[in-house]
Amino acid sequence: MTRIAVVGMACRYPDATSTRELWENALAGRRAFRRLPDVRIRLDDYWNADPATPDAFYAKHAAVIEGYQFDRVSYKVAGSTYRSTDLTHWLALDVAAHALADAGFPLGEGLPGERTGVVVGNSLTGEFSRANQLRLRWPYVRRMVAAALKEQDWDDDQLAGFLADFETTFKSPFPSVDEDTLAGALSNTIAGRICNYFDLKGGGYTVDGACSSSLLSVATASRALLDGDVDVAVAGGVDLSIDPFEIIGFAKTGALASGEMRVYDRLSNGFWPGEGCGMVVLMREDDAVAAGHRIYASITGWGISSDGKGGMTRPEVSGYQLALQRAYERSGFGPETVPLFEGHGTGTKVGDMTELSALSAARRAADPSAPPAAIGSIKGMIGHTKAAAGVAGMIKAVLAVHHEVLPPSIGSVDAHELLDSPDAALRLVRKAEPWPSGAPLRAGVTAMGFGGINTHIVLENSRPRGRTGLDSRTRALAGSAQDAELLLMDGGTEQELLRRVDQLIAFVPSLAYGQLADLAATLHGELRGLPLRAATVVRSPEDAVEQLRKLRDALVAGETRLISADSRILIARAGGPARVGFLFPGQGSGSGVSGGALRRRFAEADAVYTAAALPTGADVVATEVAQPRIVTGSVAALRVLDEIGVSASVAVGHSLGEITALHWAGTFDEQTLLRVAAVRGRSMARHSSSGTMAGITASADVVKELFDGLPVVIAAYNGTSQTVIAGTVDDVAEVCRRARDRGLDATALKVSHAFHSPLVAPAVETFAAELAGEEFGRVHRTVVSTVTGDVLAPGTDVTGLLRRQMIDPVLFQQAVEVAAERVDLFVEVGPGRVLSTLAGQVTSVPALAVDTDAESLTGFLRAAAAAWAIGASDLDPGLFQGRLVRPLALDAEFSFFESPCEQAPVADLAAVPA
Repeated sequence: MTRIAVVGMACRYPDATSTRELWENALAGRRAFRRLPDVRIRLDDYWNADPATPDAFYAKHAAVIEGYQFDRVSYKVAGSTYRSTDLTHWLALDVAAHALADAGFPLGEGLPGERTGVVVGNSLTGEFSRANQLRLRWPYVRRMVAAALKEQDWDDDQLAGFLADFETTFKSPFPSVDEDTLAGALSNTIAGRICNYFDLKGGGYTVDGACSSSLLSVATASRALLDGDVDVAVAGGVDLSIDPFEIIGFAKTGALASGEMRVYDRLSNGFWPGEGCGMVVLMREDDAVAAGHRIYASITGWGISSDGKGGMTRPEVSGYQLALQRAYERSGFGPETVPLFEGHGTGTKVGDMTELSALSAARRAADPSAPPAAIGSIKGMIGHTKAAAGVAGMIKAVLAVHHEVLPPSIGSVDAHELLDSPDAALRLVRKAEPWPSGAPLRAGVTAMGFGGINTHIVLENSRPRGRTGLDSRTRALAGSAQDAELLLMDGGTEQELLRRVDQLIAFVPSLAYGQLADLAATLHGELRGLPLRAATVVRSPEDAVEQLRKLRDALVAGETRLISADSRILIARAGGPARVGFLFPGQGSGSGVSGGALRRRFAEADAVYTAAALPTGADVVATEVAQPRIVTGSVAALRVLDEIGVSASVAVGHSLGEITALHWAGTFDEQTLLRVAAVRGRSMARHSSSGTMAGITASADVVKELFDGLPVVIAAYNGTSQTVIAGTVDDVAEVCRRARDRGLDATALKVSHAFHSPLVAPAVETFAAELAGEEFGRVHRTVVSTVTGDVLAPGTDVTGLLRRQMIDPVLFQQAVEVAAERVDLFVEVGPGRVLSTLAGQVTSVPALAVDTDAESLTGFLRAAAAAWAIGASDLDPGLFQGRLVRPLALDAEFSFFESPCEQAPVADLAAVPA
């Protein structure tokens, strides 16, 4: 088949004024959702949490375009024509012009006018022409109001005067009907207007495939090129329909998200609406090459199908598979050779299940051994833009094969069960990746619509492969994604700090999710080093308002110090030099090898995990895996904390963690640390006797009473009510049984051996022999040892200490009490939250955890905020600026498309029955 080249692209979607911004947002995981603006649709009038409420919807969020203004003067459009025409026409014309310029046809120059066609995907034109029709329903309103007032005994003169005035008021938001009104409200004239402006005569029309419309337009335009009907085609879609008709309609089908919008996720529950426009310029590939056009990618095939007797508003597996079959038959290769799929991905339970089932089955049938392909949906970024959705996904996929990058699967948090099995044919991408080595640069794009229409487009970039990794800009963008943001505030007085909080409470509700990163950067840049400090870790604009209100209440109540592991608001006064103590976890902490959110966000953490090459799919409890795993997490967290300017003056390491503490103290370098941890783990795994451990919620004295002759020992003195025992499996089980009989909690620990007991003695000599060739330096920083319970001397015999550490009990309580006298904040550096929890029980010093296993950055940001709040760190600007952020002034005012219906005055109708 003759291939169809994509030679130009342009778009305007929420938070994306161009294809470059759309791609940057995709790489950075930037989401455009915000509270629906009242100027568009007033939530007080239409929102109700109960889905069964008539004439209402239950979702508060959407992705809407901000700051757009059509330049009618540049396009030479008369004011009356502009006002009488739906905004979809002008947005489509503007985006088409930019797409043509991108293709090398600025202002249409050089276009073969008689051989250029336009195919636009659209449904129902747009909401603004629908709203304007209310003007022509004045007789209905007049009769209904007159009848009601007559029943209230209004006389004819009074009624006539009122209605005359009310008619003027009622009609004022809507333009008068003129010779442009009808054409301006039609869907087909969207394409006709583009043809008219550029004098194109190859045919211009609109296709309506509901939410499949824009991808259907690309397939239709490609067919026209293939048949030789045109030489250049402009295709795409436009949708500006976030009005009661569509939103309530979707609500009544159950398609809107009742909670956070998720895509291909176990918690998928529907979508949030979006809007926008995307256009592509297409040519036959041979013609494009001959004319010297840049080719982003080429369309190798497409498939269109309907679901037949399937549901009118829900997709069917068989119908979608038919579209896939037709697309790949036309392409000449199978879906198993495609590494990336840009899915329809509305986030509905039925929709996600249908799409993933059909696509997975098609790939398995083609080649069961093919590696899983990446899948994502742009709807996770900009919502469901309906008639403009397919082309948005296509632009993203085109840029993916053009730049040779797999973008992250935005909006996918907890992978759908069909993506989480060992033999899954599809997978999520957590962070942008280089294109798989040796894999063809191919992508498949899907769109589905009401009425059972399915469209699938196949893309390929056939040029020789370029770079094998990510360029520096892409790496920076890929490391931008955060599930939470840190907002910092300071003041000289309580009132000054309160004013800042109040300013944010008023400002934040107008922000989009992605703008929280911008806000965090702005706030950090405006800090003045004042002593009264407050911070909050937030996950969405709505959550930010909630946390800020809690912060305000705490400040009003006179709170001057609030730092807690179970709160996302922090308050402190930065006085003299503040001190931080690091806690390094040991065996039994955490369970992951991926590095979680910290690794995805920070290149420093990624470098540590990459070098460690931890095994995946292995037993993470096994000593030879667990010890390098835990140390790797601690080293990664150390690097990141150092990078952002958080340092410590004291360290405590629990068991294995003491080795990390010695590295922190300069006794040996990072490579030696990882090597010693690996040797320690191997020695224990291969030479220790069998055994296990358990934690009992009682003091050591109480626990010892439970032994009664059993060869069980105290392995760790963790706190006044937390003691760890070690011994053989049977003996430990018996002590746990006795403990429970006395009403104590006893929990078996996830460990492979009875550490810190005589059962690991056989491993000590092996470990010592392995250490014989190592050279250890002096202890240059303050380490409070959990072997001795006191500060280590600079000239400590490190080899002897490490030998003792394997068998002797862990004196964590004693060590942390000594350290607490020297610090104002503890930060647990590594996987898990075990030590920070124990330290919080033993001392009054706040203790927070970074938790390198966590899939959220909340813990890390809370710890960073605490260090800043007490005055221990200024926090490096790179924490806020070393990622995708855009300028945001705190007095910024935002403009959105406005519905004329929302010009109605808001009256206090509290006394009027609903």
